[in-house]
Amino acid sequence: MNSGETYSHVRALERGLKLLTCLNSAGRSDPRHLAGLAGIDRTTAYRLLSTLESLGYVSKSPSDGQYVLTPMVRDLSEGLTETDRTARIVCEALFSLLRQVMWPTDFATFDSGWMVIRETTHRFSPYSVHRAMVGTRRPLLDTALGRAILVGASEAHREEMLEIALRHGAIPGDRGAVADRVALLLADYRQRGYVWAVGGADPRISAIGLPLQGPTHVIGGINVLFFSSAMSVEMAAERFLPPLCAQVAWIEERLRDQIAGQD
Repeated sequence: MNSGETYSHVRALERGLKLLTCLNSAGRSDPRHLAGLAGIDRTTAYRLLSTLESLGYVSKSPSDGQYVLTPMVRDLSEGLTETDRTARIVCEALFSLLRQVMWPTDFATFDSGWMVIRETTHRFSPYSVHRAMVGTRRPLLDTALGRAILVGASEAHREEMLEIALRHGAIPGDRGAVADRVALLLADYRQRGYVWAVGGADPRISAIGLPLQGPTHVIGGINVLFFSSAMSVEMAAERFLPPLCAQVAWIEERLRDQIAGQD
């Protein structure tokens, strides 16, 4: 099948979703008013509301005939996590970054002691040696993605992540050795303004990275990868850090706006 093939819109589905949107705004309304809000004829509104009622997404009051949304509508969004919402915003920024740097970039979050890649431009970068990367695990202490989330976390959050990683065997060594490595990592980040790694997940690849901060805590890390033979970490930072910083700042602003819009 041609992935670029387009299909005509299903008007009934569009109108049904429009009715749900209007009912969500109105809170409680009759079919005639909803039809006007949605810009559809009254007969169609009645049919669609009857269908939505039979499916359990709206209910009709027996006292005044007005419709309200049911909890089933909220259930549709229960699977949409904070990571999912963030990934949608990050994806746009990563592709904007790709147009500027050409090298692949990843966004990853912490999961059970590892960093798990949630979004990536590997498939579209001319310099990538990997393709199917979403869902891939990366080490916490040995990669720019992991180091980014560690330096961006509060002390309590960082200690919790390290404890989980140690408990799951995701970090080798004892607690004291890990603490020494993290102290060096934090000092290096304060001096450079970015994290870096050479051969952390692939001996051919180096990376620089930054933490991605949410409104209340660090969410994950974003990197730019490059061949170790092509340039040094310092050269990469000189070339890629300004656009990377700009995109991270844009994402963080969008996340703040999203939270503000929910208040």
